[in-house]
Amino acid sequence: MLKMCHLKMRPDFHIGHVMMQSMRENSQLVSQVDIVTGQQETTGSVLRRSIQLAKHLRSIGLKPGDVLAISGNNHLDLFIPFYSALFNGLPIVGVDPNYKYDEIKKLFKITSPKVAFCEKSSYETYMNVTKDLGLNVKIIVFGNENNCFPTFVESNNNSDVENNFTVAEFDIDKIYVFLICTSGTTGKIKAAAFKHQAIADKMLHPTMVPKEKFRGTSAICISPINWISAYFNAIGSVYMGQMRIQSSIPDDLDYTMKIINQYKPITALVSPSLMATLLKRKDDVDLKCFDVIVVTGSKVYLDVLDEFQKCLKKGAIAFESYGQTELIGPTLQFVPGTPRGSSGEPHLLYSIKLVDPETGKEITEPNVPGEMWAKGPCFTEYYNDPEETANAFSEDGYCKTGDLLYRDENNFYYFVDRIKTLIKYRNFHVTPAELEEVIHSHKGVSDVCVIGIDDPEDGQRPVACVVKRNGHIVTAEEIKNLVLDKLSKSKELRGGVVFLKELPVTSTGKIARRKLLDIVLNSPRE
Repeated sequence: MLKMCHLKMRPDFHIGHVMMQSMRENSQLVSQVDIVTGQQETTGSVLRRSIQLAKHLRSIGLKPGDVLAISGNNHLDLFIPFYSALFNGLPIVGVDPNYKYDEIKKLFKITSPKVAFCEKSSYETYMNVTKDLGLNVKIIVFGNENNCFPTFVESNNNSDVENNFTVAEFDIDKIYVFLICTSGTTGKIKAAAFKHQAIADKMLHPTMVPKEKFRGTSAICISPINWISAYFNAIGSVYMGQMRIQSSIPDDLDYTMKIINQYKPITALVSPSLMATLLKRKDDVDLKCFDVIVVTGSKVYLDVLDEFQKCLKKGAIAFESYGQTELIGPTLQFVPGTPRGSSGEPHLLYSIKLVDPETGKEITEPNVPGEMWAKGPCFTEYYNDPEETANAFSEDGYCKTGDLLYRDENNFYYFVDRIKTLIKYRNFHVTPAELEEVIHSHKGVSDVCVIGIDDPEDGQRPVACVVKRNGHIVTAEEIKNLVLDKLSKSKELRGGVVFLKELPVTSTGKIARRKLLDIVLNSPRE
C-alpha cells in the first residue's frame, strides 16, 4: 500500500506557499554561501529578492502557467528566479549551462518559455534561438552590468516589499510546477512535467527531508540547475533550514574539497566519478565529516565504493542509490541490512514490479533481471509530447523506467543496466555492466565502458573502451582473455579493445555513449 505524504496540497495551497512559510520561519539563518567569492546571504534576504523579482515578473504580464527558464552557474543569484517562479505559479525548466544552440532550441521548442535567465556568455545564443523559433521571450542576464539581473530584480525595490505581497493562487491540477529536462529511455530531449502534489509527496516526505534533524546544518550543492538533485536541494534546504554551500565555478574539484573542509557537511550526493576523484585526493580532503554519502548517476564499482567507505568515520555510510528524474529521484531506499551492491528495498511511496522487456510478463521469481516498473509520485507527462508519454506508462499506470534490475529472495534490488545499452549479439543479450565489472577488476584498469558496434552478421559486437591506470601496462590481449576466463563465449569482446586517455562524459557525469561510439568508429581497435 502506498503511504502518502503528511503534507496534502489543497487547491489553494502549493509549493510556493511552503517555500514562503519556510523562508519566513528561517529568515535569520544563512541560506546560501558561494565558496568561490565567500559571499553569503540570509534566508530573509533570499525571500526579499525573490518577492521583488516575483512582483516584477507580474508587472510585465507573466501569469500562472507561463514557463520560466533558468540556466547558469551556482552563484547567489541563480535560485532567486526559481523561488520567484514558485511564488507566481510559473513552471520552471532548468537548462543545462553547457547546452549549445541546437540543444537549447529543441528544449525551447517544447517548452516555449516566456522569460529566460542565463549567463552573459549564453545571451547571444538565447537571442538567436528565440528569434529562430519566433518566440517572444524576455531574456535576463546574470551579472552586474546595465539592464542585467540586479537591475531587473530591484525595479520593484521598496521598504514594504514583503508585506504587500501574496503568493499566486491557481489550480494545482492544471498548472505544473517543474518541467525537468531529461533524455528518458529514448535519448532525445524531453521535458518531464510534474504537478505540485507529486513534488510534495516526494520532496517533502519525512524520509527525504527529516526537517528537525538538519536545521542549521550545511548542505553541499554541486548539481547543475537542470538536475533533479538541484531541485531537491533548492526545495529541501529551505524547508529544513539548511545552509546551502555552492560554487559559482562549476566542476572544480579544489572548490568542492574546500566546501567539505571548511563547512563540514554531513550529507552529500555524489556521482561515481566524483567519488573516485575524491578518493584519489583523500589526503587533501576531510571526508570524516560525513554521516551519509549517496552515490548515484551511473555505474558504481564496488571496490571503489569499499575503498571510499574506509575514508569515512566509524558509523558513517556510503551507498549506491537508484532513481531517475521521471520518478522524482530515488525509488529504492537503503535500510539497515541492505546487502553490498544493492540499492535497497522499494521506497514506501512506490509499488514496484519487474517485467520481462521481451514478453511483457511480470517476473515473480528472484534473481531474474527485468525492467523495473514503478507506481507512485512521478511525472504526469512529457510536456507537449503525447507519443513519448504514451510509451512511458503501462496500461495499469506504472511508469516504465527503461532499467534492468533484479531482486533477491529478501526483496532487495540490484541495478543491472539500461535496456537501451544492451548489446544484442546474434541471439544473445550481452549486458555491458557485467563485462565492465570484470574488466575493471584488472589492476591496470582505471575506467572502462563497453558499447556495441553494428555488424551485418552478428547484429552487434562488444567493444571495450579502457582507460589505463597511471604507471600500468595493459594489453588488449589481457583484457580479452580476462573476459573469456570469467564469462561465457557469447560475451567475448569480438569488437576489440580501444585504449583512451579518458572516457567522454555528459554534463550530468554519465558516460556520453553516443560520443564514445563516434570515437570508437574512428579509432584503431585491437
